[in-house]
Amino acid sequence: MPYDPRLVSEGGNCGIDDVFSRNAEKGKFRVVGVDTFDGGDWVEGEFYTLEEARKHIAEKTKGQQMLKMYIYDSNGNPLGSAGSF
Repeated sequence: MPYDPRLVSEGGNCGIDDVFSRNAEKGKFRVVGVDTFDGGDWVEGEFYTLEEARKHIAEKTKGQQMLKMYIYDSNGNPLGSAGSF
């Protein structure tokens, strides 16, 4: 699907805060992936420590193009990212 910045509910392919929340469960860290080619996004997983989440995004984005991953806390605050456009 070509990039469409609108929310999924509006016919686009941006799901964050529409289909899923950026907020992790209390005490965890949520990783959200974004395919920067088509704009699709997803919950990659939840981790018990920030270190685990950072390690995961570093491994998953290493050598990849057009893939970004972001880490959020339980309040939806961004704590880090990896990858490239």
